[in-house]
Amino acid sequence: MKHQSLHLIAISAILIIACNNRKNTIDETVADSVSSIPLAAMIIPEADDTIYAKGRRNIFLVSRRELNGFFVERAIFPPGYKSNPHTHSGNLYATVITGSINLALKSNTDSTLDVKVYGPGSFIIIPVSKLHFEWFTETTVMDITGIGPLNTVNSPIVHSTQ
Repeated sequence: MKHQSLHLIAISAILIIACNNRKNTIDETVADSVSSIPLAAMIIPEADDTIYAKGRRNIFLVSRRELNGFFVERAIFPPGYKSNPHTHSGNLYATVITGSINLALKSNTDSTLDVKVYGPGSFIIIPVSKLHFEWFTETTVMDITGIGPLNTVNSPIVHSTQ
């Protein structure tokens, strides 16, 4: 019985060593193959309905926000783009892919207090009827999703009295 236990321990040790060596080999092979795969270029179709005021572009990936049901759009904001204060008739969910967004959840466009800056990978929820505005200092790509129909309602711009 003692002899069998020693054999079992020896075989277990050999398997552990072999698996660890194989694991490292697999990880290195996978890492090498992933790094050699060329990245796909982002294709932005040229269409009249993808260009908005101030240079913003939208690519409609799944449906459109003005239609009933789930929608996904890819929005591309140029540097210097700034929205007016507005609300939405439903929740918006945005993921920053590249660049950054400056988001103010208020109507006073003269103030930068309480502004949050969100960079790549950030996930932002803008609740229904929450007054906000945003601006961009660099080209920014975002995926925006929600449930339509979803309308945007502009609000008057409030200036500081100081």
